[in-house]
Amino acid sequence: MTAPLCAFSICLQVASGQNSGGENLPMLLRIPRFDDPFSGYNLLGFGDILVPGLLVSFCYRYDKAHKKGLINGYFFWLVIGYGVGLIFTYIALSLMEQGQPALLYLVPCTLGPAVILGFFRGELKDLWNRESDSESDGQQSAEA
Repeated sequence: MTAPLCAFSICLQVASGQNSGGENLPMLLRIPRFDDPFSGYNLLGFGDILVPGLLVSFCYRYDKAHKKGLINGYFFWLVIGYGVGLIFTYIALSLMEQGQPALLYLVPCTLGPAVILGFFRGELKDLWNRESDSESDGQQSAEA
């Protein structure tokens, strides 16, 4: 039981910039707890925002490239999934009364809808092998 606590405290020290040799990089957001009489806060690391955010932004770009609407696309459903993942994170935080790795809940709630929707729409292979616009433009001009 002490190993996970130790591992988490190391992650907490890195994210909060403790023992960083004088460098204090902002690597997390502090979200205040409104029901805490001691004015405590929850921590959300930038990695918990950036990693799923890259997938969400990729799906936004995919939707625009394929002229998909809000409901027919992926972006809307991944934003909903991100919100659900945050809710799961805060529920686990409340139940366990100990810090939780948010990516444990955010990744399945964002990657899951993308894979499931892509599979049922028959677009999973195209979604997985998506080329950038510059690569596809270069191949189209070479073929013409």
